[in-house]
Amino acid sequence: MTPDFIEGLIAVVGLVSIGGVFLLGMKLRYSHKEKMRVGEGGSAEDTQRLEEEVATLRDEVHGMREGFAELYERVEFAERLLTKGRTDGSS
Repeated sequence: MTPDFIEGLIAVVGLVSIGGVFLLGMKLRYSHKEKMRVGEGGSAEDTQRLEEEVATLRDEVHGMREGFAELYERVEFAERLLTKGRTDGSS
């Protein structure tokens, strides 16, 4: 093998490698855009599952808020009783 042939082979391998990397990058970019178009999950079923999970979490948060409101009312009631007991006892 002559040095000219080896230099030419290296140049061809380099160009093919650069082209392969470019095509791989284009494929990855296209697949990422497609996933973003359909949704984060990548498919309609995954998107529906995520929407159901979000709805479930919203229901749980709503229940927690109601529980917090009830707890707040009880604490407020207890504070009023304690305050009333102190004012009645000091009179």
